[in-house]
Amino acid sequence: MSHDSEAAYASSEIADIIQGKAVKFFGTLTAGGTWSLSAGREGSTAWPLADGLIQAKNSKLTVQDVNIAFEYKRPNEGVHGILTAVGQSLAYLEKGYDASVICIPKIYTSHANPGVHVKNIIETTAPDAPITVYTYDTPNMANTRPFSKKLTCIRDIDLSKSIVYRSSGAKKVSGQISTIWAHVREGMSHPDAFFRYCQGVKIISSIGEDKSKYTLPKEIIDAVKRVDPTADPWMYLSNTPGDSMSDMAWRYVWFNYYFWPGLMPLYTSKTPYTVNDIETKIRIDVTTKQKLFSGRSDSIKAKLVDKLNKTSGYTEDDAWEEYVKKVRKDAHSYREVIDSGLYQLGLLDADSLLTEYGYKYVNACEKAGNNPYNDEPMNILRAISLQIGQFDVFLYTAYKYSQDRFQAYFDDFTKVKKLKTGDKIVFQSADYLDWLDDVFTNQLHMYKKTTLRAGGTRKPFQAEMAYLKKLGFIYSNNAFKRGTGLNIDWPLVEGSLIYFQGI
Repeated sequence: MSHDSEAAYASSEIADIIQGKAVKFFGTLTAGGTWSLSAGREGSTAWPLADGLIQAKNSKLTVQDVNIAFEYKRPNEGVHGILTAVGQSLAYLEKGYDASVICIPKIYTSHANPGVHVKNIIETTAPDAPITVYTYDTPNMANTRPFSKKLTCIRDIDLSKSIVYRSSGAKKVSGQISTIWAHVREGMSHPDAFFRYCQGVKIISSIGEDKSKYTLPKEIIDAVKRVDPTADPWMYLSNTPGDSMSDMAWRYVWFNYYFWPGLMPLYTSKTPYTVNDIETKIRIDVTTKQKLFSGRSDSIKAKLVDKLNKTSGYTEDDAWEEYVKKVRKDAHSYREVIDSGLYQLGLLDADSLLTEYGYKYVNACEKAGNNPYNDEPMNILRAISLQIGQFDVFLYTAYKYSQDRFQAYFDDFTKVKKLKTGDKIVFQSADYLDWLDDVFTNQLHMYKKTTLRAGGTRKPFQAEMAYLKKLGFIYSNNAFKRGTGLNIDWPLVEGSLIYFQGI
């Protein structure tokens, strides 16, 4: 198990411990409400980066969220990691966190009581600092909760009585929290999208950007100018505020592969108006290209063309203006998913440049004829998704909890369906995922309840299921199995973990 995966399990267990003693930990900050804690990873790439983020939300809307940085050290990091952890925990407070958690081994070969040592350093140098310290015994990775009964609190705090000293320019962090595993989204997190973005970074970091190559129809330029007279059309349509590496890389992908010249026009004819139904250049599999702005009756192009054909007084200018607003909005949505996913998968660094894994992935795709669905690039993507993206945590935890549940009752989450040929036992996947959602949210604190995200419109693990099916870790045509739950391709998982060691 990787450092980050162990940190994920440890932070979720500490989130559960803090929630159990919330009145003591938060003190008067509780204000008569109740606290709900979630463990995840930082949603931003601003340095310094914590190993995890524990976020506490109060049932009273007037009480601000509390964001707690998490720092985890393993025995192989040595006793010097103790001092590093202290310095990092202080740096997280300066960054804007409300508190820090230090989690270190109970014992080192060269130090019998490191937890007390860390406590003494803090009490001597920063006694009022909101830094809590935990030590742990060797986790049992075979358990559903590897750190259960393995953690000891050495330094507890009353957050309401703690004092944080920050420089005048420091600000409270926004508290963006992502799931412990990498951020993905169905319909967006395609291997080809990852490849083209990384390829854009590789090209632009070498030769720079030439926006003159991104041609726009006059109707679109004019519409942007009517909507925002001061806007640069290319920056407006791609929703990029400047010329950072991530801005330039996104414009490269957006105008070459998503909003490319063939797709840009709203319609192909005017008598009557007919939707321009050209797809993007992003492949969602080996043969199929992704649709964007068309292809469905509720797509923006279909709606605008319908209004042009049926609504008296509705003009082409009106349609183009609505269209460019939608293009800008979707550009932001796609970029937010893709670039954050690439960072959390370890393909991009905090400066949006390719990491060593990023270069290996791009080179493998290019070597395969720009085909990210070829064996080598898919093997790389699978391996880093498990080890760096921490989908191993999701798969193993889901498996362990499901195993315990189905050992107690094999036919849980099933119902009998009456057929002419006889009764058929049918697995109720929706009920099973609701249960799994509750496990990750309320028992493990690893996940925000699905009903709390996207206005309650999303199904449990909707994005994770789509991504893991695409990688082959969950069988796409038989995702659930009676008496098992998630139908995971374990040979592929184990093979990918082994493959990672050779990348």
